Order: sequence, then C-alpha cells, then structure tokens
Amino acid sequence: MGARTTYQRTNRQPAGYQQTLSLEMGGESVSLRISASRRKSMRLQVTEKGELDLRIPLGCPKRDVLAFVKSNEAWLKQQRDQVLQRQQQKLERYSVLGNELTVQTSALDEFLVTDSTIWIPDHWDHTDLRDQMDKWLRPKARAYYQQLIDQWWPFFARFAELKPVLRVKKMRTRWGSLSQRGYINLNLALMQLPEELVELVVVHELCHLKHFDHGPGFKGLMTEALPDWRSRERQLQQLSSNVL
Repeated sequence: MGARTTYQRTNRQPAGYQQTLSLEMGGESVSLRISASRRKSMRLQVTEKGELDLRIPLGCPKRDVLAFVKSNEAWLKQQRDQVLQRQQQKLERYSVLGNELTVQTSALDEFLVTDSTIWIPDHWDHTDLRDQMDKWLRPKARAYYQQLIDQWWPFFARFAELKPVLRVKKMRTRWGSLSQRGYINLNLALMQLPEELVELVVVHELCHLKHFDHGPGFKGLMTEALPDWRSRERQLQQLSSNVL
C-alpha cells in the first residue's frame, strides 16, 4: 500500500479540520479521512462501512501522519478486508423473522423480494441493500409488532389503563424500550430475528409496565408470561452481535 499526497480540504471544521488522503490498498484507491482535534495521539479506525478514519493532534506534521499510516498499513488492510468480508456475507443472505432469504443480483435495475430470494441490482453494495430492506420491512414490522402487543395486552392490561403506543425505530444498542410517556419503542432490526425472540422483546418491554427494573419482581413476571424466557434470552444474546 502506497500513499499518494492528495490532501483535500473539506468545509466541515467543527473541532479543527478534516482532510482526505488517497491510499493504494490491494490495487484499489481508498480514501483515508483525517480529522484533527485537541488530542495527544493519533488513532486509526476502520468503520463498519469499510471507511478509514484517522484522528490526529492539531498541528501534527504531515510527515508524521504519513509515517504513522505506513507503519499501520498491514493492520489497516487486514481490518478493512474483514469488514468487507462481513459485508459480503450480509449480501449473500438476509434473515426475515427466522426465514433465510438468498440475495441474488440481477442486471435489471429493480428490487424484488420473493418467498426465498431478494433480487437486487448488480451494482448495489451492502449499504444499498440495508437501506432498501429497511424501507421494505418498516410497514411489515409495524403490523407485526402491533399484532404481538395486541395479542399480549389481555395479560398486561391489569398494569396500565392505556395500551402503549408503538414506535418502530432504528436503535444501535438496544432491542426495545418502554417510556413513561406511554410509548413502546421496538427496533426495526428485530425483523431479522426468529419470531420467538421478537415475542421475547415485546413481552420484556411490556413487563416494565409493572416493574421498571430487572429485579426479582420483573423476572417473576417474565416467568409467568414466558416460562422459557431465559433460554430465549440466551439465544438473543448469541444473535445480537450479528444483527445490531
């Protein structure tokens, strides 16, 4: 990997400045985004989108930046290859409520979902697939989550006068939440899990109508509603890193 000196200044300078360094990596030109701020050391990162980020101290000499990148080029390539491999795996298969759909590319510029296959244009990447699947899944998620809430409401109605209002959201670190303002927030990504795990999350949040913590009372109510909730929770924890 060699570095070409093509620094480009951007207009976004909230905490200092940002520049771009063009790198040759595996025969491909890759952009390294450089952000300067009041920090003491340099830090490299490969994002889940495969983007390269470098944070440097203000006033750091260009030669030091290039030397730092050069000394870490093997690590950068390894990390980026791993990210791209994960993206490719996500492009090959996509799970909807426990059903594995095969992703196939087509020369036709269209997006189509059948019982077993997701057809996408051959120029799409993982981000394109994710964004389009989010649009396709959102109305289905709203209908399915609401169905589960309605199904369980006779059990939980004793704890609240009004049924919580559903909000489908994209959340990075949690599957759901229950607000004191009467909203039950459920993650759109739940649609990539088996149905019994979606039910687990819905029941978990509805249990917070009675118990705001996760103490013995909460666990007792979970057991009353779903006797096998602990085994479901273990399964959810195993799948979380692949979905969230």
